[in-house]
Amino acid sequence: MQQIPLAWDDLRVLLAVARQGSLMGAARALGVHVSTVSRRLDGLEATVGRRLFDRSRDGAHPTAAGERLVPFAEAMETAALGAKAALEGFETAPEGRVRLSAPPGVADRLVAPAIGTLVRRHPGLLVELSANVDYADLARREADLAVRTHRPTAGDLVARRLATARYVVLGRGGSARTSPLCRPEEARWITWGNRLSHLPEARWLADRVPDACIVMASDSLSAMLEAARAGVGLLLAPEPFARHAGLARVPVGPPFCHALMEIPPVTLHVVVHRALRDVPRIAAVWRWLVETFGDEPNGA
Repeated sequence: MQQIPLAWDDLRVLLAVARQGSLMGAARALGVHVSTVSRRLDGLEATVGRRLFDRSRDGAHPTAAGERLVPFAEAMETAALGAKAALEGFETAPEGRVRLSAPPGVADRLVAPAIGTLVRRHPGLLVELSANVDYADLARREADLAVRTHRPTAGDLVARRLATARYVVLGRGGSARTSPLCRPEEARWITWGNRLSHLPEARWLADRVPDACIVMASDSLSAMLEAARAGVGLLLAPEPFARHAGLARVPVGPPFCHALMEIPPVTLHVVVHRALRDVPRIAAVWRWLVETFGDEPNGA
């Protein structure tokens, strides 16, 4: 029986096209030009003697032959990532690139300003900070570590809780009102835009204040924080943002304070793939995150 040589680079293209549903999406995921994806896919189809994808203006859909190859390509990907992790285990010092993923507001306002401490401690590190609403897939090495608001329940991942914070009312520092705010409708508010209006704090405001009290809506937490800092309106946000965004906590009366407790607190976790947990550069960033943002020395 004739053996068909399959190159891993070609199978990576097959996986990317299958996962992204188009050649353009695969090119973005792989960081290459779409012509490279097309050329490699053409070569793979010529090698196996089968059409692997039905290509159209709507995208690329795997044929029966393509679907049969996907699990084998995934197995090769797992083996390649395992081999890379095993070699990384031979590192002896925290140096090199570390890719850290975090939600946009957390990345911009909490993590980025604190990175100076980390790189002064470990000058050989290069931190690649990615601010993503969607979770990076750690199993596929889209990031080395991630700060997440939910603890993972699946996959070979290790997680540790960093901190839990309640929502508070924030306003411009130095000029925020000193008398307690008794009812939400007594103030002007900044809230999330339509794309993120499902978030608990946005729903809480929508249920309690008339539209006339909303003066700004945005899908960017950084934009909302800057607007609050400029005195545009008040903002509901986790308490740590008061310390890191130049905002002041606005006092609220007892009924208002009790109602705020209805908003679930935000919990941050640091997450890493088990195979990378003890790699020196990864472990160094893990320790720094726990030291910098952890609210309990032995938090789980």
